[in-house]
Amino acid sequence: MRKIILYIDSMQKGGANRVMANLADYFKEKGADVILVNDMVSNDDVPEYEVNISVKRIILNESGSNAIISNLKRIKKLRKVIIEEKPDCVLSFMGPPNVRMLLASVFLPCRKVVSVRNDPNREYGNNIIKKFLTNCLFLLANGCVFQTEDASKYFFNRIRSKSTIIVNPVNELFFNTPSSEIRKNIVTVGRLFPQKNHKLLIHAFSLISSQYPDDRLIIYGEGPLKSELKEYVRKLGIEERVVFSGAISNVNEELSKAKVFVLSSDYEGLPNALMEAMACGTAVVSTDCPSGGPKYLLKESNAGILVSCNNADEMAEAISVMMNEEKNELYRERAKKKSTDFLPETVFDKWKKFLFEKK
Repeated sequence: MRKIILYIDSMQKGGANRVMANLADYFKEKGADVILVNDMVSNDDVPEYEVNISVKRIILNESGSNAIISNLKRIKKLRKVIIEEKPDCVLSFMGPPNVRMLLASVFLPCRKVVSVRNDPNREYGNNIIKKFLTNCLFLLANGCVFQTEDASKYFFNRIRSKSTIIVNPVNELFFNTPSSEIRKNIVTVGRLFPQKNHKLLIHAFSLISSQYPDDRLIIYGEGPLKSELKEYVRKLGIEERVVFSGAISNVNEELSKAKVFVLSSDYEGLPNALMEAMACGTAVVSTDCPSGGPKYLLKESNAGILVSCNNADEMAEAISVMMNEEKNELYRERAKKKSTDFLPETVFDKWKKFLFEKK
């Protein structure tokens, strides 16, 4: 490994941003020259992931009322960075950064790798024209990293032939956190955004809450829907049973005490929160959402229960199964066993080989 440029819009806290921060730290520790490029810095109200202080940071810092002009300026600045830094490889994450990186690096000699971190139908568009244009642009990449097989099906076979599937790494802290002897409560972790569909989980909990008077639904995360979700809880008359605990730093400890973790998203790439819960040995329930991340994690290994998207009755039934002590213990064991696939060294070694060693 010699020099790599990592490019993502920002380092504000989110699943893809966390993986990018972990990759920056890993490659730096392995002796690579690492340059982390972002479109913008997060404001004081939105915390960022920290990276190794030896990682060079470059902020393109182009924004304005005209999105087309702002993007063209970012592409121009990014191209200048790539030309000046002369990296062996450039890796980008997420929809818009992937597009900008491929345009900025046209005819440059470095290895160009893009990573699809979410449902490509939502990131790039599902109509014929957008899909065709995206595929044509991705032909410029030397490689593509997907999180699931389902996500790769959006692209031409020629693109898939030079791609690989790599899961997210989960911090060893989650594997090493002692499991609580007494587990209680149903929890979820995620930003309070429409994608996460917290209303579905709240509705499902309301259907069974009276059966489990000693357990509460605890929602970890912040976001613009907080007030709306609190009002929905009040409307359902379960405000004494649902707790909004905000963003926390000791999520591993809270997961290790939870009886059930639930992911209620409408779509996901490969959900970090679900994987972290599994690494903590927590029984998990998830929507079977596109682009197949939860299905990949849970179906073949039977490591958790998958439910249909936006089906509160089905989710409530699955949670009830997990609240049974015998079933809970069984699914906790399965989740912990499957989670060994997410150990950091295993995952990072795959990244290293694909980025630097693949011809």
